[in-house]
Amino acid sequence: MRSVAHLLAKCLLAVLALTTGLTAAQAACTAPTITYVLGNKLEVDQLYPVIRTASMSDYDQSMAVAASIQYYLQNTLVRDRITDACNLQVTPLGEQGYQVTFQSAQAQAQSYVQRHPAWLKTGQLGLAGVQACQNSPERNCWEPKGQDANGNALHCVGPWQFYLPLGLPMQAQKMVMLLHYPPYTAMQQSDYLNNATLNRWRRLLVSVGVAPDDWTLYTTTVDIFPIAAPGSGQSGCFTTENAVKYWGASGSGYIPAMLQSLTQRATPRTGLPVIVFGKEATGYWNTVYPDQPTGVLKAGTVALDPQAPNRKSAYSGANHPIAAVYQSCPGLLTTVGQDLASACFAKKMGDTPDADPVAVQAACHDAYLGAHLAPAQAQQLCMNAVIDKSPQFAPWDTTRAKAWCKAHGNQACPLPDYGNSKP
Repeated sequence: MRSVAHLLAKCLLAVLALTTGLTAAQAACTAPTITYVLGNKLEVDQLYPVIRTASMSDYDQSMAVAASIQYYLQNTLVRDRITDACNLQVTPLGEQGYQVTFQSAQAQAQSYVQRHPAWLKTGQLGLAGVQACQNSPERNCWEPKGQDANGNALHCVGPWQFYLPLGLPMQAQKMVMLLHYPPYTAMQQSDYLNNATLNRWRRLLVSVGVAPDDWTLYTTTVDIFPIAAPGSGQSGCFTTENAVKYWGASGSGYIPAMLQSLTQRATPRTGLPVIVFGKEATGYWNTVYPDQPTGVLKAGTVALDPQAPNRKSAYSGANHPIAAVYQSCPGLLTTVGQDLASACFAKKMGDTPDADPVAVQAACHDAYLGAHLAPAQAQQLCMNAVIDKSPQFAPWDTTRAKAWCKAHGNQACPLPDYGNSKP
């Protein structure tokens, strides 16, 4: 009798058959077939999250990993704008790994033959850093206990689990996000973007003019800690020192290798822009690139690949994407203005990576933090502030926030009485 894990894997593959569109129309798909192998099996099995049980057979595990690869790859294909992909299938090949097959007539789809295995090879460096962290003799890296460097009690809530930013664009991205660590809920839901942090980033991008269908092009992520953990209570647990030690160039090399890979463009002179979000990621950046330090709305250029010193990427610092929801008036408006300016920088530099990042950031700053805001920018500032502070389980939508801001001259502070106010 097959195990429960096998049945679960079969069910997931059945769901994938629906999400990948294995319909009669796709069965007749005549686009060229693209095939490549992800291997070896032992390495690949460690990179994709599956539920493993003591009774799981090798067959069951292979089926579960294949289903996980297929699910995340389908998301990447969609977010990379491979719109005609059909008949996606991932097949276990024993110890050789997993064979990926799909059909697409789009030219960029063929790049997956090299791009996907190379991305996973870089991801292996993330796992190496995690293993070094877990085996650290100081025992101050993996779910540390006691106090931080300032004598504050640590509350390093578990469980922690290695988790790469799977399912995101690998080749069509317009920028790269440098973040702290992924929330555990993202792994539980098998979607890196389905969490409050990225949902708010989406709202900011759309506010500054990014088309709603294009926002995922601004979400390709490198975490300085590729470890899924609960989304709160982790202050002091993931330190800049450990990020540099275990995942920096002197450790496994995961962070610099992933940044180099994901910012590469066809031009030999300019890479894709990077936005550094939050205190911890900024601490990592300023430690590794002391000659190109950043902070909130501080932009510049940096050579991310030592082997290509003339290829420069624009960068800028930003607040953590969810930080504003913890602010109150009047500081809330400053934080929201900074966040909109960061989204503005992402859009403009994503559209024109060869532009001067300092000038672009200055223009975005003036648009959302200047002394005299244009009506459209004042409205976006008000709307986002109102939505940020609306109840977590009954948040205001943009229509209601827009009506309230119009009625109050785009003055968000004092904020609405969310329990009683009407638009």
